[in-house]
Amino acid sequence: MDITSNFTQNRYRQFFRRLEPVFYIGPAFIALIVVLIYPLGYSLWLSFHQWTLRTFRQGVPFVGFQNYIDLFSNPDFLNSLRITFTFVFCAISIEFVLGMGLALLLNHDLKGKNFYRAMILLPMMCTNVVIGLTWRLLLNYQYGLVNYYMGRVGIPPVEWLSSPQVAMASVVLVDVWNTTSFVALMLLAGLQSLPEEPFEAAKIDGASGWQTFFYLTLPLLRPFILVALLWRFIDTFRIFDVIYLLTAGGPARVTETVSIYVYRYGFQSFNLGIAAASSFTMLLIMLVIAGIMARSIGKQD
Repeated sequence: MDITSNFTQNRYRQFFRRLEPVFYIGPAFIALIVVLIYPLGYSLWLSFHQWTLRTFRQGVPFVGFQNYIDLFSNPDFLNSLRITFTFVFCAISIEFVLGMGLALLLNHDLKGKNFYRAMILLPMMCTNVVIGLTWRLLLNYQYGLVNYYMGRVGIPPVEWLSSPQVAMASVVLVDVWNTTSFVALMLLAGLQSLPEEPFEAAKIDGASGWQTFFYLTLPLLRPFILVALLWRFIDTFRIFDVIYLLTAGGPARVTETVSIYVYRYGFQSFNLGIAAASSFTMLLIMLVIAGIMARSIGKQD
């Protein structure tokens, strides 16, 4: 009898030992389900239903893919897609060129190199809300410091945030100021991890600096470049707070990205079906492009 009870107790102990990790991991999974999985599932459900502030009390009818059809027949959404891709292309291109230049500069033995590295990190230490509000004050047409100092040297003031011809360039400028340092640090880490032997061989063979850069540095740095561009694409494609604080999508919707379009339909018009459909369309585009870039990184590795 004692042998049987001891055997049963041992089995129970083994069972609870195996179950013990569940009690540690369980709260994290529950929080993940509550915070992430349930909202995503509910948003997907909304994207196939008609939910508006005026009619939701009478019911939320199932409309199938009608929200997606209305979305792609809406010129405002197509315009927001075009603006988003324009912003992403311009911002990432400038950030890559400037980041590469900074990385190459900091990769050399400069006096005060650590100080310069710390200085380029300063924009990354600011939150997006602070960046948006600060640059909104700096670029103010009447009272901004940028127009003030331009006037001191005889340059007429510019409507940085209220002119349809200049607003997009201003938003790109702010994003470049904010995140070029991230690209520079990623590329600098890649440069410092490259082997020295190929560069020494190229120097012995008489290769010029440009030849070494284009035929040796760039190919060896390709995985780091793709990782930096992937991170920046994901972050830039979904940007909302900085642009909203600067222009709120204006003037004349020339800076209305997909995120601001979703906000306008979801929290101003309260058409949650269209807002959810546009959100998942945005998510799908991001996943496809990010998947292609991630696959390129894997092939290079």
